[in-house]
Amino acid sequence: MTGRSTIQTLFQEDLSEIIVRAENGYIVITNAGRLVIVCAGTIIDTLMKTVKVMRIAAKNLYKIFEGR
Repeated sequence: MTGRSTIQTLFQEDLSEIIVRAENGYIVITNAGRLVIVCAGTIIDTLMKTVKVMRIAAKNLYKIFEGR
């Protein structure tokens, strides 16, 4: 099962990322094609920086695994 198919199975949509915010932190799940990247943090102020880094990483991983 790939990252894309996992997200489609769970949410019935083609999502690129899921952000869950809670009282004491957050979890970000990013679709990277055949992979899913999961990251968690406790400082909400760093959420946007984390999302930005994960989007770049997802694009790079997608390019690496695209032809495999």
